[in-house]
Amino acid sequence: ESPLLINHLCDQIDQTRCRVIRPKNPSLAILKGALMYGQNPKKIATRISKYTYGIQCYNPFDPSKHPERLKEIVGGKEKCGKIFDKIISVGEQVMLGQVIQKTYIPSYPESTGATLPIFRSSDPDPKFTCDEEELITINV
Repeated sequence: ESPLLINHLCDQIDQTRCRVIRPKNPSLAILKGALMYGQNPKKIATRISKYTYGIQCYNPFDPSKHPERLKEIVGGKEKCGKIFDKIISVGEQVMLGQVIQKTYIPSYPESTGATLPIFRSSDPDPKFTCDEEELITINV
């Protein structure tokens, strides 16, 4: 709605190749969409993921794949403990009610619970959690 924003966009875009189209009542269009969604959430059946989401997990340490600085000894074995295990990729279509199942094995056989740090990244294929944003930790 901002004339300043529209003018700035028009100045920045090559108008011979691309036109800036502005709806008559943009706020009303957003409000109508929100009302339609509130009345029937199934109207929006899919969403596109803005980020890649995953959890941090341990894998056997492989010197050809993992940096030495990430090597840990867990249960007497060499592990890489900062692996980004991808659940959803950036740009991936996610269906309403879609279920994604993954199985994880505790690092220690005597474990009775686990902590699952969930991360997000703008990288479509992150390898390690070191440089990514941790969103939440779930204890199970």
